[in-house]
Formats: sequence, structure tokens, C-alpha cells
Amino acid sequence: MRSMKKLFICLIGTLLVIICAFAQQEEFEWVTATRIGNPKAEIVLTALVQRESSPLTPYPSTKEYVIRKATEWAKAHPNVKIELEVLPAGQISANMAKLLTQAEVGNTPDFAQIDSFWVGHFINADFLQPLNAYLTQQDIDTFFDFTKEITMKEEKLYAIWGETDVRFLFYRKDWIDSPPRTWDEVIETGLKIKKEHPNVYPYLTAIGPAEGAANEGTWPYFWAQGGEIFDPQTGEPVIGLGKNREALINVLKYHKRLVDTGVMPQMVISFTSLDPLLAEAQADNVAMMIEGSWAYAQLQDLVKDFEQKWDFTHIPQMEPDQYGTSAGGWTWGVFTDDPVKQELAIDYIMYTIGSAEAMAERCRIANYIPTRQDVFEKDPYFATDPIQQKYSEALVYAKPRPAHPLYTVCSDLIQKAIGDVILERKTPEKAVDDIQRELMKEWEKIKLQ
Repeated sequence: MRSMKKLFICLIGTLLVIICAFAQQEEFEWVTATRIGNPKAEIVLTALVQRESSPLTPYPSTKEYVIRKATEWAKAHPNVKIELEVLPAGQISANMAKLLTQAEVGNTPDFAQIDSFWVGHFINADFLQPLNAYLTQQDIDTFFDFTKEITMKEEKLYAIWGETDVRFLFYRKDWIDSPPRTWDEVIETGLKIKKEHPNVYPYLTAIGPAEGAANEGTWPYFWAQGGEIFDPQTGEPVIGLGKNREALINVLKYHKRLVDTGVMPQMVISFTSLDPLLAEAQADNVAMMIEGSWAYAQLQDLVKDFEQKWDFTHIPQMEPDQYGTSAGGWTWGVFTDDPVKQELAIDYIMYTIGSAEAMAERCRIANYIPTRQDVFEKDPYFATDPIQQKYSEALVYAKPRPAHPLYTVCSDLIQKAIGDVILERKTPEKAVDDIQRELMKEWEKIKLQ
């Protein structure tokens, strides 16, 4: 009896030791605003992330996802911690330029989120590590082709494109029976709207001096006509040559025609964001507008009876058989050359962002568009939701902005040209020739470096 009592006391003592040890282990938060994992972990990784992918995201459902997935990963890797630096909101170009400068002097985090608009610069400069060794070929193959145009080089994958967005024509289906498919039909529909709803803007698009003038207002139409901004082999600017010149002139003439007919107000050349379009939609003051896929959820919140009033479709093009849109989003790349840290970084990225399961859940919660085809094919929500299936159709012909050192110069020239043409300071032909000439000046400077 005494030995049984001693055994019982020993067992209780052992249990108390285990409970105390576990309690001591849990005396910290697994995820904070600046850290993921055990604060006393021996292996330390550093990461630069967007606010929306961090515990600081202001969106409750996304925040719950980030913290939950990061906690699960951290508990599975108790000897690892990730020290987080969160990118300031609304400063994408400045943030990416700073990261590029850090890469040039070898002072980067171990892994980072990189805007898809910028990631090609890091790949071309050999700053990012190839990821093929840590992914299956099936994983690589399932990403949409437009992502691989940017994230792959010589059959090596250098970044995981986590989510995307595309541009559409949003239209008032209660006013428009059949949405326009061509530019001529946009004019025809717009003039009809002017007559039936005289206090409504028939058509709006943001083509003021900002990136949207290029990304929403130019490239979808230019690419649909087969236009090339830079020569795919040499990188030389060709936007103002041959069929490319003709395509860009057509786009500028289209914008001018929209304004001249009164289908689109001249004030659009002052719009530097898409916010004014949403405001007009909320006030029932616009019939058609070019917006991003993200606008669907925004309009649901802003517009009463949204489902009865609004729908979206392909961006109208010069010819009915032409299709074009631009795709954005953020990628994840690994900088460290330490193989242990590389494996841990990509494991975290795939667990929280890049695998089919993670991407489906994250994109559903955050209202993003997945970049993996298998998510659209197999996930119950994305495979059946009609809105997501429309996004999937658009991704087949979507294109990203090129990773070229002169892209920002070209975009700035495009922005100015649109205003010059609408205000009749230049003809479309003169504006395009000036763009080509200025780009060639800059190209010659690059060649001399």
C-alpha cells in the first residue's frame, strides 16, 4: 500500500513538472506585430511583408487568418522565429526602390514580399534565390502563365505570386440590356445613356497623371491589339514603332473620341485614383466604368441593391474578337543564401500563402483572386462561384506590366500623352512619336552604362 502511495505521489509530481514546463513554454505570444515564433528560438529569419499580410492588417477576418496560420507554423517549428518588418502603407514604389537599394549592397531580409510590378528587377539582377528545389513541378506548373512570365527565368522559379487582380468594365445592368463589346458600342451605349439619364456620366475611367492611366487606361487595349512595349529579345523600346505605334495611336484616339462625344467627361484626366469612380457609383451617377476586380466587394458595401444594379464583363476593345486586361498582385521571394533558412522561408510562404489549400482559404477570406489554376478547378468555392469563375476566365488573357528598367519612364510618358491628346496639345501621332523618341534617349543612356 505504501509503495502504491509513493508511486501515486511520484506520478502527481511528474505531472506537475510537465504542466509547469508547458506553462512556462506558453508564457509568450507565438505571434506579435513584429515576430512569429518562439522569442528564444535559435534560428532567426527576417522578413519584409505588406501590412495586409501581417498581424497588423486592419481587416479582422484577414488578421484572424494571418495570426492563426502563423501560429500553427510557429508551433510546428518551435526552434525558429521570424522577425517581421512591415512595409508602410501607400508607398509601394518608395518601398520597392529602397529594397532594391538594400539588395545592391547585400543588406536584405531573408525573404520579402515584392510587388509583381517590381519583382522582375530583383530576378534579372540575380538577387533572388531559385525555389525549384523546394517545390514540386506540379506546384510550379499550376500557376497561371502570366505569373510565370515574370517569376521564372531559364526554367527556374524565383518568386511565389500569392494573389492577383484584373480589370473589367463595370456597368449598370438595370440601365444597359447588353454591355458593349467594342469601342463603337461603348459610344453608342453611352449616347443612349446621355439621352435616357441626362444627369449621369455614361462612362468613367481614371486616366489622370498616375499609374492607373497606363495600367487601367492603356495596356488592356494596347495588349489586346498585340502591342509590345519593349522588344522581348533585346529590351529596346518599340512602343512607337510599326504595329505597336498604330495600336497606341488607336488607344489615344479612343480616349479622345469618348471625350469629344460627351460619353466621358474631360475631368477624368484629373483622376489619379479609382476612388472618384466609386463615389459616383455610390451616388448613382455613372453607367459604365473601368475598375479592378477588387471593386466588386467595395461596390457591395457602397451601393444599395448592388446585386440588382451592377455587373461586370470584359473590357470593350477595338474589335469584338480582341481581349485584354492587366494583372497585378504581390509576390514572395527569398534572398538568403543559407540553405536552412531558404527551406524554412519557402515552407512558411507555402504554408500560409502559396499552397493550393492556403491560397484558397486566404483568397476567399481576403477577397483576392488566386494565381493557381488548381484552386479554381478543385476548391469548392472557387470552382463553383460564378464571380470567381469570371475572374478565372480573365486571367487566361491577362498580362503583367513588364519588368524593364524603363517601364516607369514609359508609364510617365503615357500619362502625359493622354492629357496632351485630350486637351489637343498634341495629335495622337505626335504624342506616340514623342514617347518613342524619349524612350530611345533613355535607352541609349542605359546602353552606355
